[in-house]
Amino acid sequence: MKLVSVETPEKSVCKMTFSASAEELETASNAVYERTRASYTIKGFKKGEADRAQIEADRGEHTFWYDAINDLMDKDVPALYDAALAEHGFVPVDAPVYDLVSVKKDEGFVATATVALQPELNLTKTTGFTTECVTPEVTDKEIDSVLERRRNAAAELVPHKGPAVKGNIVHIDYEGLLEGKPFQGGTAQNQTLQLGSGRMIPGFEEGILGHKAGEEFDIFVTFPARYHAKDLAGKPVIFKIKLIDVCVRQIPALNSDFAKKVANVDTLDELRAQVKQQLHDGKHASALNRAKDQILTQLADAAEGDLPSTLVESTYQLQMQQIQQQLQMQRLSLDRYLSQIHETRESFTAKVRTSAEKTARVRMALLQIAQQENLVPTEEEIDKQLAERAERTKKTLEEVKAQANVHAMRRNEGIRKAADWVIEHSTIEDK
Repeated sequence: MKLVSVETPEKSVCKMTFSASAEELETASNAVYERTRASYTIKGFKKGEADRAQIEADRGEHTFWYDAINDLMDKDVPALYDAALAEHGFVPVDAPVYDLVSVKKDEGFVATATVALQPELNLTKTTGFTTECVTPEVTDKEIDSVLERRRNAAAELVPHKGPAVKGNIVHIDYEGLLEGKPFQGGTAQNQTLQLGSGRMIPGFEEGILGHKAGEEFDIFVTFPARYHAKDLAGKPVIFKIKLIDVCVRQIPALNSDFAKKVANVDTLDELRAQVKQQLHDGKHASALNRAKDQILTQLADAAEGDLPSTLVESTYQLQMQQIQQQLQMQRLSLDRYLSQIHETRESFTAKVRTSAEKTARVRMALLQIAQQENLVPTEEEIDKQLAERAERTKKTLEEVKAQANVHAMRRNEGIRKAADWVIEHSTIEDK
């Protein structure tokens, strides 16, 4: 492969164009074919028996191109890219974005790498920012809520002598029989079940009610018609039950004995004071982080100049990805979330883009400060971090270095140190 051109289509943006010949593409494609041929199943051939021409006739002539392009890019482009940056004195501040421009069998392919370069910002102010750290008061209701959670966590199971009732926790052995034969997933030993939880199929938990510990009995139930296991859906079955024990969940009283057990203090008042302090510390830490963010927001406002559009776009895409991941953890789609907060997709994404621009501006201002104040870590400091990582991960230093993006590490560590420096040289008033 070769570097065709280096351009700056806009301020603080570099675009490199690379190309590979038809011969290079063909050689790399054939290597991909040899590496992957065993995985192809083509009609009329046993798996792995079809040759390249037969596979391409069935799947298309481009079948092996894209893996071949990736192989060539991975092998040749990093060195060409680094050499071009060094030759032009460019300082990238983000990972490059690669695009495939064209690919033809008789011409090879052309690809580009677009990367954001460090902008020169006019920092009208770097120290002396001021803000307030407002820590909300801890309420009795919040303390009561924590104590209630601790009581529930400290609950114990004690035997219940009478017949099982709804709310009891039982331990059971059971075996399910369909037409007199055990079925898959229908047997369990020492299973814990809270009666009335609705965890089991309809009729199962109800069939245990009224029985006592030690009893053995049968439950006759029918699986729901829409049950996920097709072979059981709508089928009547028998469960043979052995009721090992019946228990009630006993929550401890909120008294001095509870205080000694959970917190090693003598009185309930001391426990409440301890919980109050813990809640205060958590609220204060959050308030302090918000105040630090406000300081950095003021720095962004004091940083004048244009940012590379590609940097803002990649920051926006990263923030959107993080939002999507958080919503997925809550089993929410973005559209459903937006309907809950009564906001349109257009207004929401506009806010995220504004936030991304602010984030990128802060990072570039901090990087500039890191360079001005000699806060960018040295090679020796980076090597020390990599050695510590190698020790933690039980890998060799060479393996860790091969996987690490040293330029990004140095940049991110410099930005972190600069953020601490700006905050140390500003004022946060506690309230």
